[in-house]
Amino acid sequence: MTSLLPVIETIHGDIDGPTISILGGVHGDEFEGVLACRQLRNILEESPVHRGTVKFAAPAHPVAWKASTRASPTDGLNLARVFPGDALGTPTEQIAGFLTESLIKSSDLLIDLHSAGRNFDMALLCGYLDSDPDISLKSRRYADIFSAPYTWQHSGAPAPGRSISAADSLGIPSIYIEGRGGGQVRLSDLKTYVDGVLRILHSLSMIDTCPLSTNNPICVTGDGNTDEGIVSTTHGYFCTAAEVGSHVSHGDMLGEVLDENGRSSESIYAPSSGIVMLMRRATCVSPGDTLSIIATPL
Repeated sequence: MTSLLPVIETIHGDIDGPTISILGGVHGDEFEGVLACRQLRNILEESPVHRGTVKFAAPAHPVAWKASTRASPTDGLNLARVFPGDALGTPTEQIAGFLTESLIKSSDLLIDLHSAGRNFDMALLCGYLDSDPDISLKSRRYADIFSAPYTWQHSGAPAPGRSISAADSLGIPSIYIEGRGGGQVRLSDLKTYVDGVLRILHSLSMIDTCPLSTNNPICVTGDGNTDEGIVSTTHGYFCTAAEVGSHVSHGDMLGEVLDENGRSSESIYAPSSGIVMLMRRATCVSPGDTLSIIATPL
């Protein structure tokens, strides 16, 4: 099992200070987080950390990263659904347990760098949980400093199994990042990941300088669970009518599912007004597949 565990890289500052832990590649088809961690490591090796500690686990799920799959090829589990894990469980549960014990528990802040993966297109965002008031206030502050184009607040009890849910249960603030995905890495997205983390490190006096933000984040709220949202009820080919980031009104068409003959078998309409945060990129769909998620502007 040891060979399946991720490597945790650690950069120590000259003096004691906060510990910032960063995950990348929790899903093996999400490339931005791993590449951002590697660029951050290079930057921090050239411009040393003065205080505190930065820890990386990227890729966090090595076997999924090697296979470029969302779930593990060893046990079929999604690492982002099994935190805090189980040291005696399946390989993926053991990885989650290892990351919880060796990386998350020692953190003053957890940053989980995701992207939309191969199947989806998502707005470039920084999300955080709005559950416990004290933790949420800290998480929101870090989200503001990160300064992605969108800031997504998730209210209520955190969804189980996530890394940020594990952090929340331990009283540790956390944020996560999502990028456009689709198997394509955009240099502008990658820069947003790297610059945002550097701004957080600078805000904690861990490094001397950081890039200024050029974004004026749009704040939204809603459930960001990509396993749910607006789902297909039939088999077919999803053809989109709306774009990520677009404002829609209740009843606006988001797309259609066409059958084998090219005829419409299902029309997908916005169930509420808001901003389109996710659209399915993979055209072939089955019943239960997520097609879109809409969030409400704050």
